[in-house]
Amino acid sequence: MNWKLTILLLTILTISRAPSFGADGFVPLFDGKTLEGWNPLPGGTWEVTDGVIVGSQANTEKRHGMLLSEKQYGDFVVRLQYKSLEGNSGLYFRVQKIDHAVSVKGFQAEIDAGGNDVGGLYETLGRAWVVQPKPEDVKKFYKNKDWNKMTVTAIGGNVTVTVNGVKTAELKNDPGVRKGYFGMQLHGGQKMHVMFKDIEIKVLSGSVQPVISEKIHDTSRPLPKIVTPKSLASLGESRKPPQEAVVLFDGTNLDQWQGGPWTIKDGNMETVKGDVMTREAFGDCRLHVEWRVADPDSHGNSGVYLMNLYEVQIFNSHNNRAAIYADGQAAAIYGHYPPLVNACRPPGEWEVFDITFHGPRFDVSGKLTEPARVSLLHNGILVQNDVSLTGPTLHKRRPLYKQHADKLPFYLQHHGDRLQFRNIWVVGL
Repeated sequence: MNWKLTILLLTILTISRAPSFGADGFVPLFDGKTLEGWNPLPGGTWEVTDGVIVGSQANTEKRHGMLLSEKQYGDFVVRLQYKSLEGNSGLYFRVQKIDHAVSVKGFQAEIDAGGNDVGGLYETLGRAWVVQPKPEDVKKFYKNKDWNKMTVTAIGGNVTVTVNGVKTAELKNDPGVRKGYFGMQLHGGQKMHVMFKDIEIKVLSGSVQPVISEKIHDTSRPLPKIVTPKSLASLGESRKPPQEAVVLFDGTNLDQWQGGPWTIKDGNMETVKGDVMTREAFGDCRLHVEWRVADPDSHGNSGVYLMNLYEVQIFNSHNNRAAIYADGQAAAIYGHYPPLVNACRPPGEWEVFDITFHGPRFDVSGKLTEPARVSLLHNGILVQNDVSLTGPTLHKRRPLYKQHADKLPFYLQHHGDRLQFRNIWVVGL
């Protein structure tokens, strides 16, 4: 055979066997057709039907049926959909094979047909329940006898589980094993019927780059619970700029700003045209911003862009009245994280943001060494708790970091709606 033709055929064969990376870096762990890459252990039956892995087992089977991955994994984000119709199951991760009726030792993220403890963390042949969700919490997100989305993020000793976009378990600096197999379980002594599909993984390999398993602007992510905000009077002294603060707007002039133009109306800064940006650059800081949606029927779409790159969303989200995806709600880190709760006031009333921001760090070669982090109090309620950003803000995608200066200006966005701002000040950290 001609050697050039041989190389061409080998290249085509190699490409055809290579994993297909999605736009967000995830690759399939299940090809949708076969159990290639998985090993069934004694107990129960596993088969592929219509693009779905189906596990079944009679209640006379005492062993735990298990479908184990051929490969072991360390740091990763794995996501899948499951439907549990009968019995108790689980997604095992970082487990080790042992000679025992349960076949493995290690963590599982709980799956149960009745919704019991769904999304909790159980360590088989170890500490038993490590994180056990409350039944009343599970009822809010679990879809009984229907498809549920589960993600597990494991980076070193830090583990997070979400089900249908709700965080159900979290561990920090856990001493457990940090590499092992994935497994899908059929619980011994129970009649079992469970299904899995769309199993995908992003291997992290020690990267400091944060990963968000939920797709950007995913409308299936639940909207945050509505809570009562603290009154302006109760916020009291926290609204006053401390002595070391740089006052960016006190109601008298726009000297600290460029762009726009915006205007001052009744002592408030009001959007007119274009964005406005601070003349001064800032790095790590604590930023206080008060804003309100001037028109009750407006979406009130705007944002605070830290370092001109990282957006804290402004939106008319009172009682979830303006339809938008969860990661676009007021006080969301736009496209990244919905707020923990919805603490919005009605339009026309003043909202208060207290933002604590730590910018990203890069080494001399431009490699990311620490991601940007944000905490946020909205009307005195904690809605973002030291979350790590995956990179700058863009609509419908999450770009990775590129090295930039330690200090940059921030800007307030004009998205076409009429917004008003007052009492803006910043303290460097």
